[in-house]
Amino acid sequence: MRVTARPALPLVLSLLLACAQAAPPAPPAPAPPAEPDIQAMIEALMPSATRSMRNLVVRQKVDGAAASEQAAASAAAPAAASTAAPTAVAASAAPPPVGPPPSLALAIQFEANSSRVRPESGPMLGSLVAAMQAPELKASRFLIEGHADPRGAAAQNQRLSQERAEEVRQYLVSLGVHPSRLRAVGRGASQLANAGDPTAAANRRVRVVTVQ
Repeated sequence: MRVTARPALPLVLSLLLACAQAAPPAPPAPAPPAEPDIQAMIEALMPSATRSMRNLVVRQKVDGAAASEQAAASAAAPAAASTAAPTAVAASAAPPPVGPPPSLALAIQFEANSSRVRPESGPMLGSLVAAMQAPELKASRFLIEGHADPRGAAAQNQRLSQERAEEVRQYLVSLGVHPSRLRAVGRGASQLANAGDPTAAANRRVRVVTVQ
């Protein structure tokens, strides 16, 4: 008597189906990084002289009612108006108090112990280029500062911070910023952003300073 073996295909399909049902679902794709705010960069790097002029325009602006009152006062007392006007303009045009130059700290990611910029920092640097090329900053020059934390030898930190500042400068130049507008300098660990925690990530940064 001849016995015919039953095909094993249904059993294999059943096993594959059971494995597929038991497998955990695939993790969701990571969300894309948030687009850096170009306008916020422009505001942070705005030269002080430009800010003063913008404030001066705002202070001198008056609404229709105020303008009518000023016109009536001038008609009633032209001598007093002519005397008071220069004083008001002079007070509005007073130079702003001297303070630190406009700057922007960027958490640029580099390869370990290297000046090579990691790909995830590309969008941030691209936004920085767009800000530097904006009409508000087109005539400005910038200092690119490299900062490190105090781990390691001081000479090594100084060298690495200089190389990283130079690398960021070259990156910006390659994206269209004129080389004459940028100067790179390494600060080593001499200017910690978080002195209370010397190894904090905030101390390993690139700082862009507007040159007045």
